Amino acid sequence: MILYRGIEMTGETKAKTPVLAKIASDKVLCYISMALLIALPVVELINEILKRSKIKAFRTWYPSYLQPYVVAIFGIALTLFVVLSLIGRAVSGKFKFYVADVFYFTLLAFMLISMFCSKNFGVFADGYKYYMEHPLHFLCYYGLFYAGSMIEDTNLRRKVLITYVIVAVIQGVVAFLQTRGFEISYCLYESDRPGYTATYGLLQNTNFFGTLSCVLTAVTSGLFIMSSKIFKKKAAKWAIFALSILMFYVMIASMARLAWLGLGAMILTYIISFAIMSKKGAIDKDSLKKIIIDFITLIIGYIVVIILNIILEPSITDKIEQTTEDISELSDTGNIGNGRDDIWRAALSSVPHHWATGIGLDNLAEAFREQPGWEPGMYVQSKGHCEYIHTLATQGVFAIINYLALLIYAAVSSVKAIIHEKNDVKRSYMWIFFGAFVAYISQALVSSSVMNVAPYFWLILGLVTARTKPISLKKK
Repeated sequence: MILYRGIEMTGETKAKTPVLAKIASDKVLCYISMALLIALPVVELINEILKRSKIKAFRTWYPSYLQPYVVAIFGIALTLFVVLSLIGRAVSGKFKFYVADVFYFTLLAFMLISMFCSKNFGVFADGYKYYMEHPLHFLCYYGLFYAGSMIEDTNLRRKVLITYVIVAVIQGVVAFLQTRGFEISYCLYESDRPGYTATYGLLQNTNFFGTLSCVLTAVTSGLFIMSSKIFKKKAAKWAIFALSILMFYVMIASMARLAWLGLGAMILTYIISFAIMSKKGAIDKDSLKKIIIDFITLIIGYIVVIILNIILEPSITDKIEQTTEDISELSDTGNIGNGRDDIWRAALSSVPHHWATGIGLDNLAEAFREQPGWEPGMYVQSKGHCEYIHTLATQGVFAIINYLALLIYAAVSSVKAIIHEKNDVKRSYMWIFFGAFVAYISQALVSSSVMNVAPYFWLILGLVTARTKPISLKKK
């Protein structure tokens, strides 16, 4: 028998599988998702290289904001294939509806409601292309979530991990060169760059890169921690170790403190999970011992990088001093986090007036304009610098409840899968994705969702949202 997207089929029934189901299979959705993750850095890399060429026509290409168009195109494509997938599942005669399907539709519904009820319809992030999250970008996010939830095959999950490794290599090498003063092209958000050698990778903003490097560090680190169950060759294991250390270094070099929060949460999650797995006897002692040894080895590697950074470079010490100043400012004036308190105050002030549908999809700037005494030319900010407050203010109370419910469901279902899964490789993959999931949702407390970073999270969110038990409306 063959398990096909939650449907158990014999060879005879497999032959009758609708063409639509084959066109929009988990494999196709997986490859489309992988293509997007790789396309984002590659398109930017090509764009920056052409800008440096001697051909005058190419010099005007930068900044050309190609990444938003890439995400939008994939948003349309993924939505089309999601529709084909749903139709294929329906006409197969054995359609099963899962919790992941429910969340796909609720996410889509709240996004559309917020868009059509916007106080500034048709304007997103105040029109800044590299900053905005257009409805097509949200379609891409939700399509990636759906695709990830469909990818249950171990081989496909392995390919997804390889994709994250490829992206880590591309971003890591470019970012490392930036720490040495070698840049392909200038940093678009130069005014927001905390230091000349602060890394921004292929994202044009150090905070954006801090978030992405946090996720990539979590994935590559997870691969090394679980290497005893995944890799047969030691060369592959230590190559991944080197990559995870590289990503950790460029993450620190981004000088984005939000990344520290995310990675710290990931480390704490692994420590807690080791204790739980040991107590429940969900994994044999020898296997757990090897995993813990690799975890400790990785932490030692992190510590060495931190010590060298403190001795040779100012990125950590500068940020520690800034954090100390922020804490002192909080106690003296009540202000915190480079104006985040002002942003959060403006965002939350709009909630009582727009609690049901939000002030408008990615339209937070309007919340500033609604404040008493605001006049044209005064400060506005298009991002909430906390994804949860941003979602609450822009999409409303019901949307944030739905989103938090999804995160809680994903966390609970993935923890259960890690504990109860008997296949070592499947468990290892879920453990890795769960670590990256925790890293992102933790740093999201003080960061913003942006279209060229969020796709890397939404695919992971789908991967940790299990399709284990279909929804049944029949009474038992």
